[in-house]
Amino acid sequence: MKESVLLLGIHCHQPEGNFSQVFSEAFEGCYRPLLEALWRHPSVKVALHYSGPLLEWLEEHQPLYLDKIREIQDRGQAEILGGGFYEPILPSLPPEDARNQVSLFSEYLEKAFSRSPQGIWLTERVWAPCLASLLPRAGIHYTILDDIHFLSAGLCEGDLHGYFLTEGEGKPLALFPIRKTLRYSIPFAPAEKVLEVLKKEHDEKGPKVLTYADDGEKFGLWPGTHLWVYEKGWLETFLSLLEKNSGWLRTMTFSECCDTFPPTGRVYIPTASYEEMMT
Repeated sequence: MKESVLLLGIHCHQPEGNFSQVFSEAFEGCYRPLLEALWRHPSVKVALHYSGPLLEWLEEHQPLYLDKIREIQDRGQAEILGGGFYEPILPSLPPEDARNQVSLFSEYLEKAFSRSPQGIWLTERVWAPCLASLLPRAGIHYTILDDIHFLSAGLCEGDLHGYFLTEGEGKPLALFPIRKTLRYSIPFAPAEKVLEVLKKEHDEKGPKVLTYADDGEKFGLWPGTHLWVYEKGWLETFLSLLEKNSGWLRTMTFSECCDTFPPTGRVYIPTASYEEMMT
């Protein structure tokens, strides 16, 4: 492994029953320009998650947008993440209901995009040990958690690269640790600064697989972010820098990472969520 790898996950969600105007404003201010920017940079690979209610709205009101998602997926730039269809906190449901939520969404995605999801976005990253067996039984191979989940299991911050295997009832599940520093800096710190941080880690600690995953609404819907991300060019700059620095940093999908690299280790994570939720 000569290059560092950056895994990018983007989660987009609007709740069931939200006002149509809110869906429209989110689409125009965030979802549409985000996908258009990714389209202009085909070498930057990402994982995209759209919740069930949002996909149903897009299917009815913006079907060409779904076509664009399919095209980005089919050219190998993106993989689509599953989850619970209506974005439930999975451990709060009876196990059969939780598994049915995941299976329902996987079936929907297979019909919409001709591929079953390999990984899921875990709502509010609420993890409980029961998911280690429940998710594989629903056909899921990986999910994405926060660094605090892994720290709660006794790992050190320096361990948080690549992916870890857990298991329940003998069924393996890959877990990717989100770096909090990346979650806080993307897209809020200058794009050049984000690349400097990644380069410093690459130079000082050697090539690593690092994960960023967070809400897509940060890219245009949060207050002030549309001006910063699009009008002032943060996203265009960031994606261009990823392309220009491909000699030491490349992007992958999460499934591609699992197929390319062995796990960093094994872990058994207690019930946890991201730091702000735990507070």
